[in-house]
Amino acid sequence: MVQRLAIAGLLLVGLAGLVATVVLATTGNDSTSSATPDSIDRLIPASGAEVLTQSTVGVDLANGYDAYLIINGVEIRTAEDGLSKDLGTGRVEFTPGSGKPIESLQPEQNCVVAIVWRQVEGPDRSEPVSWCFGAA
Repeated sequence: MVQRLAIAGLLLVGLAGLVATVVLATTGNDSTSSATPDSIDRLIPASGAEVLTQSTVGVDLANGYDAYLIINGVEIRTAEDGLSKDLGTGRVEFTPGSGKPIESLQPEQNCVVAIVWRQVEGPDRSEPVSWCFGAA
């Protein structure tokens, strides 16, 4: 019985840690948060912003980082998907359009996950940074 309680306690602690990780990785949907990691200089658009449905989405990365985007559950990884990368300036962006995986942003709320990693480490050691914004 004691072993079962100990195992249940460990599972609860692990679950609480997982929830805390997800919450800390999310910058929120009402206003821009200071919870972005050092790898991100700026979210495009800012968390909680209101933009047009054809607006560019992305991140401005610190030097030495790379990323790809997941916008409303759709992975945007390559130039063929419409992902634009200028690692010299740190910009990784996607602009919706005809023939692209996302032709326009959703009316109301849109959520993005930027999968970010140090260029020297590669994407296997990435961290998610997520935020939401509105579109009209």
